[in-house]
Amino acid sequence: MQKLRTPHFWQAIYLATLALFLVCLFGGVLGVATISCRLSFDARCDEFLARQRAFVQRLSQDVPAVAGNRPAALDSLYVYHAMQANSDGMRVSIRLNGQTCYSDLPVDDDFLPELTLLEPGQRSWQVREIMGWHLIFATTSMSGSMDGYVITACADMEEFFRDWQRTALLFTLLCAAVSVLFAAGLYGVLRRMNRPLQSLTETARRVAAGDYSARTPVADTRRDELGELGRTLNDMTARVQDQLAQLAAEADGKQALVDDLSHEMRTPLTAIGGYAQTIRLADLRGEELMQAAESIEFESRRLLNLSEQLLRLSVLNHEAPEFHDISAGALMGRVLNAVGPKAAARGVRLEATPAPETVDTPVSCQPDLMESLLVNLCDNGVKACAPGGRVLLAFAVTGAQAAFVVRDNGRGMDAETLARIGRPFYRADKARSRAEGGAGLGVSICYAIARAHGAELTYESKPGQGTTATLRLAPRTANPDAPAGGPGHSGDSGAGAGEDPAFLQPCNTSETAR
Repeated sequence: MQKLRTPHFWQAIYLATLALFLVCLFGGVLGVATISCRLSFDARCDEFLARQRAFVQRLSQDVPAVAGNRPAALDSLYVYHAMQANSDGMRVSIRLNGQTCYSDLPVDDDFLPELTLLEPGQRSWQVREIMGWHLIFATTSMSGSMDGYVITACADMEEFFRDWQRTALLFTLLCAAVSVLFAAGLYGVLRRMNRPLQSLTETARRVAAGDYSARTPVADTRRDELGELGRTLNDMTARVQDQLAQLAAEADGKQALVDDLSHEMRTPLTAIGGYAQTIRLADLRGEELMQAAESIEFESRRLLNLSEQLLRLSVLNHEAPEFHDISAGALMGRVLNAVGPKAAARGVRLEATPAPETVDTPVSCQPDLMESLLVNLCDNGVKACAPGGRVLLAFAVTGAQAAFVVRDNGRGMDAETLARIGRPFYRADKARSRAEGGAGLGVSICYAIARAHGAELTYESKPGQGTTATLRLAPRTANPDAPAGGPGHSGDSGAGAGEDPAFLQPCNTSETAR
């Protein structure tokens, strides 16, 4: 047996609303019609009873007088009053001591025994259906001078019941017409109101199927709760799409990292394996054996350096460092001490502005990591310069934000290199970097350290015009009363904040970039 299909939500609302409307409509109309019918019926009965009472009063005035003076004329009197009653739309019956004196009722008096069993002075009435005809009867048992008389009057009520049937039929047809119009109008309105829900459902279905670019137009066309739901659905879908794009980018980045790592490890491992095989198979002695051992040692250090930097990069991406306050001058001094010997060995001039001993502005950071970042920037600047080149480490404060700037007048970088700088294992000159033992992770670590400090690291460079690396630290809220003047405290102090000293003019060089 085929399973019945569950109606749609709007169809269920339609049926429920229509049923409620029909119950209220027909119930209300039936109630109003019943009350109206009862009032009309009571009015018709009251009008008949008033005529019957008037007939009885006229008869009670004339019968005693005629019975005392001319008893033989009573029959004529009965006929006379009966004719008057007929002109009022009534038929009457006059009984005396159980005997019928006059009757033009459509039924025998014996047909209404309950109307004859009345105590003197009482009156009773009822509506009876006789042979499909509705009649109203009213009987009065007389007392006093008319004691023994029982007077019954009858009137036709069929016209009233016919009018009521026609009115009931008219009400029924009117309610049916109103119901049909309401049902059609309600169907059209709910069908139209259901379109936004269909749009929302279709969008949700497409999103569930994996189409995260789906958007519902309800968000732009409506300003009610459905429009708010549509905007919420669009926002949710957009966020899911962005997160999926980020996850895809991260997955691609991780895959690229794995590919680059495999490529980076292949060279030293191949070299180590080759030299080890040479030592095992060839009869090396003296200087040849020493060179092979040194090569193996060099490649082993490269692998160790690579693993240490990868571990450091992983820690920076997953663990928050502990911050301490250290003066910017102390950091600059430590950086100069670390990079100075290498710069001197290359014939590159390394300077700082302002002088480190004059800068006492506190910087909230992890000192070792911040020193490593600045050392890496300065070291890259030194590598980018030919002998005679210059590297400047500058510090400046603007409002609540401090910045370190490292500028060199080396070979610079083109737009492609700038776009890819910071990507793990990326090198502008791979051969030269490997020869110096570099793994291509230095700038990546710098970016990771900057992110861990809530700082921003940016590069500006052009080929042949040097490179400027700017580290903008997170705004500092501590020490609001720190002096604003003096070296290292003002926003316009120190080179590297926009100045271009003469000794930093670009110099021609063929040395490798970082």
